[in-house]
Formats: sequence, C-alpha cells, structure tokens
Amino acid sequence: MNRISQYLVYPIVRFFNIFFFDVEFKNPEGFKPIIGKPALIIANHISYYDSFLLRLNHYSVGLSLYFMGAKKFKSPYMRFMWITGIVPVVYKLFGVFLVYPGLGIEKNLEMPRRILSKNNQIFIFPEGSVNKTGILKPFKLGSATLSSMTSAPVLPVSYREVCESGKRRKIMITLGEVMNFTPGMNPEEINKQLEDRVRQMLS
Repeated sequence: MNRISQYLVYPIVRFFNIFFFDVEFKNPEGFKPIIGKPALIIANHISYYDSFLLRLNHYSVGLSLYFMGAKKFKSPYMRFMWITGIVPVVYKLFGVFLVYPGLGIEKNLEMPRRILSKNNQIFIFPEGSVNKTGILKPFKLGSATLSSMTSAPVLPVSYREVCESGKRRKIMITLGEVMNFTPGMNPEEINKQLEDRVRQMLS
C-alpha cells in the first residue's frame, strides 16, 4: 500500500512545489544504492512536510518507504489533526509506524526490524521533533541502535531552507553517501558519526 501511496501523492506534492516551494536536490541520485535493499534514511527535521518533499526526487519511486512517527505533537494544529483522525489516516496510507515513549527501545524497534527484513527502507528523524532553529539537536539513539542490530546501511539526508527573495520557500535537500557500520558496533559511536555527518552536510 505504501508504494501505491507514493505514486498517488506525487501530483499533490508537485502542485505545492510549483506554488509554494522551490525544492532543489543535491546529489539527486543518492537513493540509487539503496533501492531494493534494506536501509535506513535519517535526516534533520525542519518541518512537518519534510517527508513529502522527498517524493519530488524521481528516484524515490523505487523505494518502499516506511516512516517512524509519534502521536504526540507540540503544535496545537497537529494535535487537532490527530484528534480529528486526519493524521492517523495519513499514517496508515503512507506506512508510518509509531514509537511509544516508555515502552523501551527494544520493543519499539521490533516493528522496524521486521520491515527491514523484507528489504524495505525506513525513514527516521533522529532529532525526534521538528526543529526550526537551524542548529542540529542531539540525535536520539533509535536509528543508530537499529543499524547496529540489523547491519542496515544508513543514508544521511539534510534539509536546509535557503533565504532568498520571492514568494516560494526554497528548500535544499542534500542526499549524502551511504554509511555502513560493523554489526554490533556501539550505537553511541554510530549515533555520533551520523550526527556529525548531517551537521557537515548542513554547513
């Protein structure tokens, strides 16, 4: 279902891109090495539309993407969208699985491990929430632990809003190079390398 939804959402995202956004990809072929393979995609998180803008990269249609999400939001608007059932429907359509605070990292990673075992890709925002400050927040350990457990390679991505005149918001999305880690490697060391790489991509 999530593969079908990726095709269906493209016209909608394209419409918003034409009128509201000016999206540019750096290293647009960055998705090619992970197509058809289990992999993690991690990125900084500047807005609630970050994951949708990826659809503008035509290589993304070759991916079978699932997203790690939460059901608690700081934004009153997003809380309203959750209560009214809009967010849960979007989550279902686009392959979002939930993590639950207090459940523990082992239990929360059971679902993504099953997803990866079927050669799918998982998108995670390690900062944990939207961050519009322009300063990268410390990464949570979930993606690093998942990579250590599964040996899944990690593709780092960065989002940066470029300040330019004009009505449309210019967003630069940089796809990095795939990072591979030794099975069982210390998640904290993996986390540090991932955080450093995204920070370098943003600079």
